[in-house]
Amino acid sequence: MPGTILIGVDVESASEASAGYARYGAEMLAQEATPATWYVTGSTLERYPSLFAELDRAGTVDIQSHTYSHLLLKTVCIEVPPGRTVHGKTDWYIQPGGTNEEIDTDLDRCQKLFEDVLGRRAFGLTCPWNYYRGLMDRLDLLEIVRSHGFRFLRAFGRNEKDGQPTPLEWQPFFYAPQGFGDMLEIFIHDYQDAFYFIQFNALTDARTYPDHLRKVADRVASDNLVWSLATHDHGCADRESFEQKQFWLRELIRYAKSLGIRFMTGSEYYRERIEDSG
Repeated sequence: MPGTILIGVDVESASEASAGYARYGAEMLAQEATPATWYVTGSTLERYPSLFAELDRAGTVDIQSHTYSHLLLKTVCIEVPPGRTVHGKTDWYIQPGGTNEEIDTDLDRCQKLFEDVLGRRAFGLTCPWNYYRGLMDRLDLLEIVRSHGFRFLRAFGRNEKDGQPTPLEWQPFFYAPQGFGDMLEIFIHDYQDAFYFIQFNALTDARTYPDHLRKVADRVASDNLVWSLATHDHGCADRESFEQKQFWLRELIRYAKSLGIRFMTGSEYYRERIEDSG
């Protein structure tokens, strides 16, 4: 088996960009017959309930959670590489995380919205911004997340300097050493989107991003790796802007399939790993 790609889209902006992605992203995935998971913030679900309920009923995409308000579970502390500018900073960039009480309240609100709008609770969770080591070092947060019904996470998506790329060598794992053997970390690998590719490589645009992604796909196929790939709804309010921002995703899907790489949703991959674990 020449590797697996888990497409994860953070549908987070609770704006026309989210609605545009719901329309044009779903259309593109259907045209390419490719499964993907959309991690939707509760605030987005709240603004466009009928749109996402229709997608969920149709089974067009696997809709999971991205918290209610895009609240960080951990503080991100980026050591900006020399000669780079990341989030407007050239030395350090700090984005604070929430308190345990804030996180618990946020996840509770999000799950209640999933029940009200989709008739079910979310099973997977992408933690906003992602973190080095995921939640390996935070048993308190694992307990909170599990108490709200989440079983697979994208929480580990930064390198040891809280930057990117996140190495492909770091592959999905269960949080068994922490006492949560049924909770699976599936990562966000490489760059979280084209904007981070630009910033961490001191580029002016994303013209070389497709070439970079093809090289990553080559390695996934040759080494039989899992690649948890991320993108966002930003700037996708209409068809033209969607195509301009996400042209690389369609190209990558076609290229990866030509290598024999399979695509799965986060939910499908979790079930496979649980079954394999016995």
